[in-house]
Amino acid sequence: MNTTGPRKPHGLAAVVAVMAATLTPTAQTAHADDRPTGALLTCAGTVAASYAPGLTFTPRATSVTSRAVVGCPLSTDSRFTSATFGGDSTGALSCLLGPAGGTLTFHWGNDEGERKGKMSPHHGDPGGTTSIASIHSLAAVRPNGNIVTVSTGTITDGVFKGAAVVTEVTLLASRQAACLTPQGLTSASGPTTVTITRV
Repeated sequence: MNTTGPRKPHGLAAVVAVMAATLTPTAQTAHADDRPTGALLTCAGTVAASYAPGLTFTPRATSVTSRAVVGCPLSTDSRFTSATFGGDSTGALSCLLGPAGGTLTFHWGNDEGERKGKMSPHHGDPGGTTSIASIHSLAAVRPNGNIVTVSTGTITDGVFKGAAVVTEVTLLASRQAACLTPQGLTSASGPTTVTITRV
């Protein structure tokens, strides 16, 4: 083992502590696939979701479809600095609480590819690299009245396979008046974050 080689910077460890996630470097050999190893991404953007039937303050079986666009300012691989993602989930949901489960599909790209007009075959997303995650979600009301849904899961296929994924979506309190109507809240949008850590 070479003890005189360059040491890895300690800045990554500080970032991981801030994000409350742990990244454990391990010795890696070359893989036949193009999957990055030891990767960590933190992304932020906006998400739009639709609910069928609409959400009220009474839990009922509901299907959720979502689509988001995010940028990833914290990335250990320059190929992955932006993404679109979306998916479907179901659960007994209300405007206040409710667990749900489903899948998310991520299409990763980078800002340089977008500027140069390099588009992938995946719905026009740059980069052409995909991840599929199995997730479980739980919604909760925060003290400011916003409803925050936190989803956790594992990437089961594609790039970052085996990594842990956490998404957080905020439904602003100003939209919750629709929960009192007979049709309920049928769509919403708001800020979202994504954190992916190699485990």
